[in-house]
Amino acid sequence: MPGSATDRLIDAKIYVNEAHWWVCAVRPFRWARKSPPKQFVSIAQDQVTVVSIAGAVVTLSATLTPSRVGRKFFVDSDGIPHRIASHDDATAILTLVTPYTGSVTSGAGTIFQDELTVATDILAWPDIIDVRSGSRMLVITEHELREMYPANVHGVTRGTRYGAFITDSVLRIAPWTSEVRLFECAYNHRVAPLDFSGNPLTDTPIVPQNFRGIIAWRAEAKLMADKRPEDKRRETAEREVTDLLTAMQNVEAGFHKPRSWVPRGHRVSG
Repeated sequence: MPGSATDRLIDAKIYVNEAHWWVCAVRPFRWARKSPPKQFVSIAQDQVTVVSIAGAVVTLSATLTPSRVGRKFFVDSDGIPHRIASHDDATAILTLVTPYTGSVTSGAGTIFQDELTVATDILAWPDIIDVRSGSRMLVITEHELREMYPANVHGVTRGTRYGAFITDSVLRIAPWTSEVRLFECAYNHRVAPLDFSGNPLTDTPIVPQNFRGIIAWRAEAKLMADKRPEDKRRETAEREVTDLLTAMQNVEAGFHKPRSWVPRGHRVSG
């Protein structure tokens, strides 16, 4: 491979860290899950009365506390969500990111937030529940969510709820919550990159010790694929990765009690 010894060392560290994260993300392994799961709360909507709208400035009939900056606003009869750029605490004046584009400039309105920051270290396999009801939020793609729910779908307290990650950490929910709700998200978390210092606190993979060889094999397979795709060592490394993943999955299976699910009202015969 071309480049100096220093360049090759930097490459090696990059490939090892990529391999570590890849293994941590490939399955919802127990050891890769965030512990404890991250809890976060939704934001209740506000039902407001709009006195007037002039350009991007919205005047309400009553003050709001705390500031609603960053949330969304629409006049109910228009249903066109606009983001709120500024709002001073305990005032009745909202300034929108853009001039209001609806045709109705007074009447009933709604302020809401359907985009929530869940966590900044999500790597893969998020699983979200409503803590109060125990119901599971169905996490789908952003495209699917846009197709299923328009941006101005009204909030509800209960019922099936969908979510889509629009960034690594921000979740858009639909329908949004009409009241504050507590959610809990379990996920495979992104660990800090290994620093190759020899310090056990910053240089130890979270992969179980007896399976850590998979990191080296994955790094070699990726390196060969990128730089020497015809090298036979690539095939060897890929086989080793596959074999170790199978072994890891077999260990995980030992933590699940074998069972047969029988629908309500049915009987098991035999």
